[in-house]
Amino acid sequence: MHRVLEGIIRNDRVASAYLFVGPPASNKKEDAEAFADRLGCRKIDKIIMEPKGASFKIDQVREIQQVVRYGPASSRYLCVIIDRSDEMTDEAAAALLKTLEEPPAGVVFILLVEREERLPATIASRCQTIVFAEIEKAWAPNPEFAVFYQKLKELRGRSALELIGLSAELEREKERIESLLYDLAVYAKQELKNVKMVRILLDAVKNLKKKANLKLALDVMCLKMGEA
Repeated sequence: MHRVLEGIIRNDRVASAYLFVGPPASNKKEDAEAFADRLGCRKIDKIIMEPKGASFKIDQVREIQQVVRYGPASSRYLCVIIDRSDEMTDEAAAALLKTLEEPPAGVVFILLVEREERLPATIASRCQTIVFAEIEKAWAPNPEFAVFYQKLKELRGRSALELIGLSAELEREKERIESLLYDLAVYAKQELKNVKMVRILLDAVKNLKKKANLKLALDVMCLKMGEA
C-alpha cells in the first residue's frame, strides 16, 4: 500500500476526502480498497461506485448522499470509493461538492482519477491528494527515451547550464511529458537505484498535474536531480 496511506493509518489522522491520482496501470483502486479495509470498514460500510455508461451522473451522487447520510452502519468509518470520478457531469460534480463541503461524521470519500485537472478545482481542493505511479512490472527501456536514460545516468557533476539544457530538451516533449517522466522514474529506480531522483521526478509529475508552469517545473526538477 502507498507509504502515505500507511502513515495515515499509523498516525490515525484520517481526512474526510482523498484524491488518488495516477495512470490506469497504477494500484490506486486496489490501494483504495485496502485502505478501507485497514480502516476497519466492514462490507456494508465499503461502497465502490463507477460511472454508469459514459459519465458519472447526478442520480448516482444522490444515491451516494442517501447512503452516507447517517454515517457508518457497523464500522468506525464508511468509505465511499468513486472510480473515474473525473468523468462526472457538471450537475453530478456540483452535487458531490455540497457533500464534500459538509461531510457526514465518520465518512471517508476516496476519488480515483487519472488526471487531476479533469476534476473541478473546487472538489480537488477539498481532498488530500495522493499521487500514484505506474505499477512496477517487468520494465523494458523505451528506445525513444534512450537519450534521456543516458543523460540521467550522467547527471551528477553537470553544470547548472547543462542541467537547464536538459530541461529545455524535456520541454520539447511536452505532448508526452508525463509518460516520459514516469518512465524516467522507473529507470532511475530500477537501473540507477537512485531513490532521491525517483522522488524528484514524481514530484515534478505531481506539480505538472497541478498545472504548474512547465518550464519552471522542469528547470527546478533538473537542477535538483543534478544534486541527487
